[in-house]
Amino acid sequence: MVLKKILVLGAGRSSIYLIEYLLKHAEKNGWQVTIADLHAASAQQKAGNSKAARAIQLDLKDTSSLHHEIAASDVVVSLMPADMHIHVAELCLALGKSMFTASYISDAMKDMHEAVAAKGLLFLNEIGCDPGIDHMSTMELIDGIRAKGGTIKALYSYTGGLVPRDCDTNPWHYKFSWNPRNVVMAAQPGPARFLANNYIRFKPYNRIFREFESVDVPGFGPLDAYANRDSLPYKDFYALESAHTILRATFRYPDFCQGWAILVFLGLTNDQLQLNDCEKLSYRDFLNMFLPPDNSATVRIGFENLLRERMNLDEAQIATTMVQFDYLDFFSDRCFQRKSGSPADLLLEMLERKWQLAPGDRDLIVMHHRLVYEIAGVSKTESSTLLLEGENETYTAMAKTVGLPLAISVRLFLEGKLKLKGVLIPTEKALYEPIMEELKAYGVQFK
Repeated sequence: MVLKKILVLGAGRSSIYLIEYLLKHAEKNGWQVTIADLHAASAQQKAGNSKAARAIQLDLKDTSSLHHEIAASDVVVSLMPADMHIHVAELCLALGKSMFTASYISDAMKDMHEAVAAKGLLFLNEIGCDPGIDHMSTMELIDGIRAKGGTIKALYSYTGGLVPRDCDTNPWHYKFSWNPRNVVMAAQPGPARFLANNYIRFKPYNRIFREFESVDVPGFGPLDAYANRDSLPYKDFYALESAHTILRATFRYPDFCQGWAILVFLGLTNDQLQLNDCEKLSYRDFLNMFLPPDNSATVRIGFENLLRERMNLDEAQIATTMVQFDYLDFFSDRCFQRKSGSPADLLLEMLERKWQLAPGDRDLIVMHHRLVYEIAGVSKTESSTLLLEGENETYTAMAKTVGLPLAISVRLFLEGKLKLKGVLIPTEKALYEPIMEELKAYGVQFK
């Protein structure tokens, strides 16, 4: 038996289900899984006592070591930050190794398609939760509608990483279940782009969180949704030539978008400006730096004036926002731990104090698709919804829905069941049918 080797780059919070699945099948099939992380302890923790695991410390900036590990592997799984994937991909292409990632496909990655296909390799992107399961579940709906003669006219697709209502214990109604920095940087730099009634629409970053819609999710209730990145490529990805509307959006509980829009308006999510001596800066002074000058007696009053006069919030909205900002200690004397950083870095430090999943907390994935289609001249609507709770603060629904599709696709690839080549996302039946079927055994099932 030829020893097959899997290289997993990254052992963060989204890797636990992925690694456990791969180790289980590696032990059964005689494969080896190398778990590489900047922090050796994280890699070793995920490896556990598995005889099929090899845990190493690896810095992606160490190109020589990365080159060595990729060369010694049969397939590479990258859970690194999105901007690091292209570096890994270039090495994989040069060394003739296939690569799998849950991140959005970048333009640079798309440009590698012909070269990857020519070498008989597969670079599979967007094979996580959102993107990933959203594509596969959408394609199931689309193919089902087409099979009965329907023509798709509109697609609305929403996903949110939330917490169940019994674990919702703060006025933002949000806790981190994935990379916290990605939450702070969400929707940047913008604009969001989508198709509405055959018109291409742009929504600049400063409007994305102010112009949300309310969606009534079957079996759950109302959630707010803000436009997500660029929906236009999915007209081609899903072959929706006849569609007049295509919108992909992110779910949040009511009140979140209103509060986040204030942070955006103030500039507190800015990652370009650099501030120094932050350990001497209080949270209150940090907020005050971004308030317009006025003669208010306190920062609190100046902030309330901004909400009323600049943001045009009514008194109920102002009260809600004040509770949210009080919860994050924006009006306190607490100083930052870091010595320097961008406003986004400082905001992240504040949020990480307050938005962590507590012991015993669970997270929640809500995914909802709605398709409008015509059949025999009659307009109809079909939808599907996923409500999936995590087990606890470690075995989260986010980690499950990000990691398992990745892991299953790697297993299918190593077993020779995927004959696809090039730079792809999971819209092919050969991918989504077996993966979606297996995910049912893990509770990932749409209604």
